[in-house]
Amino acid sequence: MNGQRRQGVAAGILVVAVGLSVRFPITNTSALLGEISAGYGLPQTALAVLSTIPVILFALAAPLAPLLVSRLGLSRSLSLLLGVLSVATLLRPLGPAPLFVGTALIGASIAVLGILAPQIIRSALAPRAGLWTGVYTASFGVSAATGAALSVPLFHAFGDNVGQALAAWGVPLLVALGVGLAFGRRIGAPGPVRRSAGADAGASIWRARGLWPVTGFFACQALLYFALTAWLPTIAVDRGASAAQSGLLLAWMSVAGLPAALFAPMLASRARWRTPMLVATATLGTVSLVGLAIAPLSALTLVVAVLGVALSSAFGISVALIVLTAPNSAATAAFSAVVQGVGYAIAAMGPLVSGLLVGVGISWPAVIAGLAGVALLEVGFGIASARASLAVQRTGAPAEHTAREEPPVGVRAQR
Repeated sequence: MNGQRRQGVAAGILVVAVGLSVRFPITNTSALLGEISAGYGLPQTALAVLSTIPVILFALAAPLAPLLVSRLGLSRSLSLLLGVLSVATLLRPLGPAPLFVGTALIGASIAVLGILAPQIIRSALAPRAGLWTGVYTASFGVSAATGAALSVPLFHAFGDNVGQALAAWGVPLLVALGVGLAFGRRIGAPGPVRRSAGADAGASIWRARGLWPVTGFFACQALLYFALTAWLPTIAVDRGASAAQSGLLLAWMSVAGLPAALFAPMLASRARWRTPMLVATATLGTVSLVGLAIAPLSALTLVVAVLGVALSSAFGISVALIVLTAPNSAATAAFSAVVQGVGYAIAAMGPLVSGLLVGVGISWPAVIAGLAGVALLEVGFGIASARASLAVQRTGAPAEHTAREEPPVGVRAQR
């Protein structure tokens, strides 16, 4: 096996390992919010804050990714972040304060890992970037489903001890850390990255074509995802489902979206499919949210499946849009940091505002109606994003093609 092939295999393993590690630390708490409230003595408002902390850290920590890689290099950064994620997960069971501190560290680690993984794809897997973007986003769904589906059974397996149930999730993260240590050095230079022309691209990135439509689309899909990840089990219980059924519904939302997470980025990479895919995805999200509010309990399984397809498609397409709309490969790092940083800052309002509104007496159907309005807004941002990405591709080489000519990751600015 030649060096390039070995690098590709290592990159593929790392992409999957990262994708499988960055959602269950969030969904494993969503299915146990009631138990966490009882175990730690937390009121409804504290649960809303707890559910919002990861998304806030996604926004605050995203700009740190280029700095971290410039100091440590990509492989060491991956290992460090997976290590912090593991320690933070083991920290949460130690009490109310460690629960919040650990959740903040989890959010920060996941934020930066979410920027590093697309860089691995861009640098080492560019000839099949569409496929690997789909694999990466599909692994998110597997991670989210695993956390949601196994949280309640683990809670009961540990004698209804919520702390031990949360601590058990540190084991797969330690395995991921081992994968990062074993394969990270094979994807490029392990040392610090020298400053390149791309590092200066951020000065003008705020005026880049398509930046704000892509940011708006990213923000809408992320707001909907995190609001529903945090509160779908609670909504299901409010509709009459049991606690176990509600956790399975959250898992089912992720599982049902797996095919869409895999194929949506591949289809969106084709110019003629992009606008129809964006419109269909956002419209499907709107319709399924209406169903979540008014459909009978017996239909929730179908409604949540459709919702999972919509959310997974939107996330996969949003990642593809970053690559397709960035003005050039050197500016991709700054473009991605703005989209994710601003997008997640807006998305943080989803779980927080939803929880606070219910806490003051607003019904869940009314809150869901507001989320459906966000999905409608996503349609407009999607159309604008598609037009911008097509315009960028007409005036310059597509990002994926440009990436094929780039040197290894060790000499490029962070994406």
